Amino acid sequence: MKTIFLISLLFVSIGCKAQSPIKSLYEDDTNIQGAYYKDLNNDLSNFVGTWKYTNGTTSLTITLQKKEMQNHSYSYNNITYYEDILIGGYRYIENGVEKINTLPQLELNLTKSYQYHIAGNIILPPATDNCYGCLPNMRMIHLAFSDPTREVSGMESKMVFARADSDGVQKLLLKFVVTSGGYNNINNPRPHNSYTVPFGEYLLVKQ
Repeated sequence: MKTIFLISLLFVSIGCKAQSPIKSLYEDDTNIQGAYYKDLNNDLSNFVGTWKYTNGTTSLTITLQKKEMQNHSYSYNNITYYEDILIGGYRYIENGVEKINTLPQLELNLTKSYQYHIAGNIILPPATDNCYGCLPNMRMIHLAFSDPTREVSGMESKMVFARADSDGVQKLLLKFVVTSGGYNNINNPRPHNSYTVPFGEYLLVKQ
């Protein structure tokens, strides 16, 4: 009898999970308990891979991976849901000297996707009108960025990626920008005013 009860409980559990509503990443707010916010059009997949910018002996290498149905929750409203997300790492070499390398972090199976130094899933509309070289009708991606070697008080940043293929070569246009300039205490000046990777625009080629 106990065995029958456990089997019944298992089927109920599986059935509840299967009935979790599937929502689109870019059409719905993440406020439905148990929902799965899915990359229905595979927009995130367009950015998966290893990409490299090179200018002489200076280079920026970024690897992006797609993780599906990752558990996420907000403590302030007790909402738990699932989502597809991109995670990433980067390596920056300046004048032949490696300044930072977070790529090994991708070998770790972190419990929280946003613990990776590049992470996110904000899908933006195509911006071919003001994005020179961007592919027509292909959506862009906005990802969060962090620098494990330095913290700039009050400064926030973002990475916006767009596909910009040309001449049969897969390319990725990156705009790395600051979203808030931070603050400085004249009595206790902050040690850094920028991150290790310089803000700016980079054209990366798929490796």
